[in-house]
Amino acid sequence: MSDVWLDDQFDLEHTYTVSAVKRCIGAQAHWQAQADIQQATSLYESLLHEAVVINQRFDDKHQSLNAILDCFYGQWGFSGSQQDVPEFRLNSVYFTLLYRTGNSLALGIVLHGILADLGFDADMVLVDHAVMVQVNFSAQEHYLIEPTSGQQLWHLQPENDEPEQGHELLVDEEIYKLYLAHQKWAFIAAERFGSAFACAELLLEISGDDPYERRDRGYLLNQINRPELAKEDLRFFVDECPDDPGIDIVRHQIDELENNNNTLH
Repeated sequence: MSDVWLDDQFDLEHTYTVSAVKRCIGAQAHWQAQADIQQATSLYESLLHEAVVINQRFDDKHQSLNAILDCFYGQWGFSGSQQDVPEFRLNSVYFTLLYRTGNSLALGIVLHGILADLGFDADMVLVDHAVMVQVNFSAQEHYLIEPTSGQQLWHLQPENDEPEQGHELLVDEEIYKLYLAHQKWAFIAAERFGSAFACAELLLEISGDDPYERRDRGYLLNQINRPELAKEDLRFFVDECPDDPGIDIVRHQIDELENNNNTLH
């Protein structure tokens, strides 16, 4: 099938929705001002265009899935990294698209996006807290794909068996929130507090005044020398979650901020 036909029939901007992937790519600009978001988006769309060509070669969905995975981990060279790379880079979908490596979350987001946009019944799921991509072929049959290696686990449930408890499903908004949360903690671990603060701000745009996000933002505001704003967030958490097991630690943080403020004045 020719590229001319593809140009006429395949409009990436209008035919497919890749909201989770594109939101994760776009988020990079909030903590990396020089990030070329258009370049990463174009790379994703180019991969998706190639995947469409592969998908059209097969009538059988199983064969198509195998061919796409062979391309993803073979020709395109996506994989986990054995190098000493900071987690905030490996977790970045932007970084993963540019360098073809990442952690299970970033690789899973890219792989899931491509499969879903091709029309596969694909989900991102948590299996014992590990991120996996699940591709469903029927109510009884699915594959679980480990994103860093491409290893597939085939599951077929006998028709007369009781339905098994499903894995924890992540929809687009939840994928984006999980991505930002992982990125926030990766930045905190690297003591990149300004970047972590950017993640906290994005999370609060989604969740509103979630007290735990306010608590985390308060901690980060203190790290970037904004003590008055930090106290406001921490006090909000204390008011909203007085029975939280860690409430005494947060109260102690507020006391320290107030004592420091009194000392300065």
